[in-house]
Amino acid sequence: MLTIETLNRIDFEKESQVFKALANPIRLKMIGLLLNDECCVSDITNILGISQSTASQHLAVLKYNGIVSPKKHGTKTCYIIDNTEIKDIIKILINKSLLTD
Repeated sequence: MLTIETLNRIDFEKESQVFKALANPIRLKMIGLLLNDECCVSDITNILGISQSTASQHLAVLKYNGIVSPKKHGTKTCYIIDNTEIKDIIKILINKSLLTD
């Protein structure tokens, strides 16, 4: 059981920002693409059928909230999820969605 002292040590504002970042369908699809492997921006735009600027804006939100990390490969920027907790949250959402279909 959590105590009030424990609850007071948690930065709920910061944690809520992560959930707000995940609360967008396009960003959730991006996370789904990145769940098992890194993906370059050009691949994301092609797969999701969105513009490069739209992809970049969404990736910036995900990066700012510590959900994805960029990796440079020459002139290409690819993204990866290196946060285990985020992967676990997304897996729970995917499994829930698959079970309710």
